[in-house]
Amino acid sequence: MNFIFLVFPALLLIAGIYAAFRGIGSVIAEKAAIKTNLRALADGNFIPYGKKIPVEKYYYLRLKIILFTVAVILTVTIMIFVMLRISGFLNPGLLNGDSGEIFRIVIITAFAAVSVGAVAAGFFSSMITGPIQKLKRRIESVRSAGDLAKLADIKITIESRDEIAVLGNTINEMIQRLVNTVAGSSDILAGREIQKKFLPLDSDKNGNKLSSGYKDTENAVFFGYYEGAGGISGDYFDYRDIDGRYYAIIKCDVAGKGIPAALIMVQVATMFINYFKQWNPAGGDTQIEEVVYQINGFIETLGFEDRFAALALCIFDTETGDLHFCNAGDNIINIFDSSYGKMKSVKLPETPAAGALSNSTVELKGGYKVQTLSLKHGDILFLYTDGIEEAKRGDEVFGSERVHQIINAVMNRGVYNLGKRQNFKDDLLFDFTFCEGGVDEVIMALIAVEKIFRCYPNPKNGRDERMRIDKKADAFLKKYFFQYENYCSKTSECPENDSYICYTCLNEDEQYDDFAILGIMRK
Repeated sequence: MNFIFLVFPALLLIAGIYAAFRGIGSVIAEKAAIKTNLRALADGNFIPYGKKIPVEKYYYLRLKIILFTVAVILTVTIMIFVMLRISGFLNPGLLNGDSGEIFRIVIITAFAAVSVGAVAAGFFSSMITGPIQKLKRRIESVRSAGDLAKLADIKITIESRDEIAVLGNTINEMIQRLVNTVAGSSDILAGREIQKKFLPLDSDKNGNKLSSGYKDTENAVFFGYYEGAGGISGDYFDYRDIDGRYYAIIKCDVAGKGIPAALIMVQVATMFINYFKQWNPAGGDTQIEEVVYQINGFIETLGFEDRFAALALCIFDTETGDLHFCNAGDNIINIFDSSYGKMKSVKLPETPAAGALSNSTVELKGGYKVQTLSLKHGDILFLYTDGIEEAKRGDEVFGSERVHQIINAVMNRGVYNLGKRQNFKDDLLFDFTFCEGGVDEVIMALIAVEKIFRCYPNPKNGRDERMRIDKKADAFLKKYFFQYENYCSKTSECPENDSYICYTCLNEDEQYDDFAILGIMRK
């Protein structure tokens, strides 16, 4: 019987040591993972900019864990020895004594050993997890910061000299680079606002351009919408009132993105505006091919590799409905024909994009020509860059056919079925039976349906996973999207821009290109 009572505490001690080693092994594995991530940071795998950060080979972290193990085992061993010696258990005569007394001594000894081990483990583990908590708080401050520029003076200070300290320094440097990137992004946002100044969009109370612009005249209604995909680009449209009857209209898509595309777009806009300040409709000869040649010559002489502009330019006679078009690389004109109640596409003569060839070479290929089309009362001319048609959800493209179907559904006051999208439980329906058939409704329908096309439900969204949407598009969805309450009703404010809100249970695939859409309805 005494043998059994000796085996029982021995088993407890072995189990405790085993659990201690398993726990320490887990800690070592976690620290090894941290070290691996740190090396990845140092190798530049997670750092988009700047030089690599060297990793110094410190061994203090593992040394602390080894000392912790030795300290716990020695403490338990010494305590058991001392307790048993004091109680007389080590006296051989006690082995023949009362077994109940032995059991009581063993329980007290085991409890004391576990208590001391727990206290020691808590103390030493705090030495390890304390620096990690500092890192965690620092990262959380980045996540919750409204203005990242304010993080520049906040640093992580870790006193130890181990991998955690190196990781803290790495995070400090990464956040500093993030602050610098945000400063650069503010310049890009400023560039986007300057770009939007050239577009006929409405302004808010502070003079900032919104995403849409509406103009109602005696003979026609104009509505344009622009949503940038990020950064700055070369998508552009405009309409200019020449004398109350004639309007100069342009739609231009500069190849590529970034500063070169934006500079070309600004120059094209400037040449367009200046040319039609001098334009006179007298004599019946529009002569608008002259400005197309000017634009072509300007872009071609810049010598930018793979930089050209596909554009369509026209003079619109709002009294007769005549459209005098001259195009460069953009020969498809989309018109809603009110007589037939459906969209039609008209092909203009194929011509080189502006900037692809010199003017003399363009002349040899037939030159830029003017062709006249006509809008009947109730017809709508649509001019849009390829961003809307080439929008993607996974591998599926939004496509021109879907664009035409949506326009037809709105103008004929019908129901449009987007179909059952990935992760949605049922078909997504848009009930346009109460639409009035305005050009603004048609374009907002395109924007709203395309948004739903690219999104998918995610009820477990985090704070940084909200889907931003223009408030006008949200208002349109609320009115015409049949399943709005199921998928779009949970919203939050968008602190970056009060003309947008956020859906908190939806995510979206990235918008890769700008949406620049202009619609003109003849009354």
